[in-house]
Amino acid sequence: MESKKIIVLHILLLTIVVGTQAQKLPIWVERKGCVRAQGNLAGGYLFQQKQGAAYLTGDIDLFVDNRASVTGAIWGSFATTRKNQIGIRANHAVLFGMSYHFVKKGRFDPYIGFTPGVGMVQANYQNGDVISTSKFGFTPLLSASLGCNYYIGWIFNFFVKVQGVSGQLLTDVPKPVRVDELKVTAGLGWNLRLWKPKLKTINGQRI
Repeated sequence: MESKKIIVLHILLLTIVVGTQAQKLPIWVERKGCVRAQGNLAGGYLFQQKQGAAYLTGDIDLFVDNRASVTGAIWGSFATTRKNQIGIRANHAVLFGMSYHFVKKGRFDPYIGFTPGVGMVQANYQNGDVISTSKFGFTPLLSASLGCNYYIGWIFNFFVKVQGVSGQLLTDVPKPVRVDELKVTAGLGWNLRLWKPKLKTINGQRI
């Protein structure tokens, strides 16, 4: 009985959210005032190590204009390097910047972004006859991304993003360790309108 009440409550809340969104401009008509976000698993390829990487990631875009958004992302890495293997052990990152969206309106939304940030990186290295693990070190990062969103409804979107990241670990390792990488993420995201912008009109026509 309790489970039925919970299901009914979830349906009611979803109906309220969808109904509220339906009274406002959809994101594919006017992006300004909308937020788009996602969270999922992602993959990467570390060029110096020549091996793959795995992450739990989430990012968010706040549209301050139809073609510009403030964007931020968090990347939490899984340990794909064994304890007895040389290479990056952990590679967490926080990135923040701007994205430019090529198409002003529509469901199809390709973009390019520039998001510098900082990483918390740890690496295994050869220390004489043994393999040691470095301390976590703050690592300045440069990052650029190319991606596309496709808005399929009032709330949901499909997305794909390819992101290049460049940086260098300089903690207690005997020589610098590069964290140059290509990251790829794709899946289902969501979008909501935070405010309704004032629309310009000429002769009664919205522009």
